[in-house]
Amino acid sequence: MPIFASYYAESSAMLFKKAINHRPRRVILFCILSGMLLGALPVGAVTNPLHLSLTEANYDHTRSRLALTIRVQATDLEAALSAFAHRTISVADPGEFAPLALDYVREELQLKSAHGEPLRLEWAGFDVTSTQVFLFFETTLLGSPQGTRISNKLLHERFDDQINSVELHDGALKQTIVFAHDTGEVAVNAKP
Repeated sequence: MPIFASYYAESSAMLFKKAINHRPRRVILFCILSGMLLGALPVGAVTNPLHLSLTEANYDHTRSRLALTIRVQATDLEAALSAFAHRTISVADPGEFAPLALDYVREELQLKSAHGEPLRLEWAGFDVTSTQVFLFFETTLLGSPQGTRISNKLLHERFDDQINSVELHDGALKQTIVFAHDTGEVAVNAKP
């Protein structure tokens, strides 16, 4: 066990022992009430307190392609796709999930070339962990991503506190753009 983990475990145990020795009734009451409260909540009622999507965009000069990886909480995306489709959607059903995810992302994540021409996202697949979904897209982008305009409104219709971050890499150039509800279209101006 790492030293930090060992120290933390010992400190936590020591604090718990002190709390029980000094106020055993309060600790027991707190544990009972916490258990009752958590047990009384429906399974889906415990939601993700942080509403964040992370998009990594990598530009490949040799192929003139921009590859995007979007990471989002699975429950948040399933809820958004279910509302979008007006029926229950699950990542467990790839045949239904994939085309809806593509349509939803195309509507909420807009890319335009430096000349204002819309860039069409192409589906490249997805991966699921226990809590997150990774969506993969590509688009053709001639020249450079400099000046490319991005608008990212993923999940803004679901959550007032939704934040979307886009990190763009173009060789040694890099830019991170953060999209809140009031953020409109932003032009890429990556720097080393």
